[in-house]
Amino acid sequence: MASNSSNVSALLKQLSSASQTLTEVSSKLTEQIKEIETALGSYNLGIVAWVELRRTSEEVDDQTAPVTRVDRLGYSKKHGKWGLFASSHIDEFDNFEWWLLRDAPRELRILAVDAIPKLLEEMVQRAKKLTSEVISKTDQAKSLAQSLRTKQKKGE
Repeated sequence: MASNSSNVSALLKQLSSASQTLTEVSSKLTEQIKEIETALGSYNLGIVAWVELRRTSEEVDDQTAPVTRVDRLGYSKKHGKWGLFASSHIDEFDNFEWWLLRDAPRELRILAVDAIPKLLEEMVQRAKKLTSEVISKTDQAKSLAQSLRTKQKKGE
């Protein structure tokens, strides 16, 4: 029995050391995520974009078939602030959670790093599309404004 107790004591010391190391490296990752978020914010794009991180099949107690969980990385606005976000939801339910990426569960933060270039690509595509739409609508608004000015002059 004494050897079992000393084994548990050794494992607890290892667990404490692993916990401290994991916390330190996680904090460093979070700091880098904040840096990326700040850099993205400096572009003032104001564009919402999301990319999928993964799909997993999960068993839910009251379901007979597995359900699909979808985890995503996005750039969006919440509570008036733009930032990087992680979301997780089960397709078959309205159970949708999202967090600032820096506050998301560690596993999602780790997954998100590899998807940041994909998110940037999505943001570029959305910016190009939105630019085309704004140009088109500007031309339309210009035509409307000219028509209204012409009618106004005729009516004077």
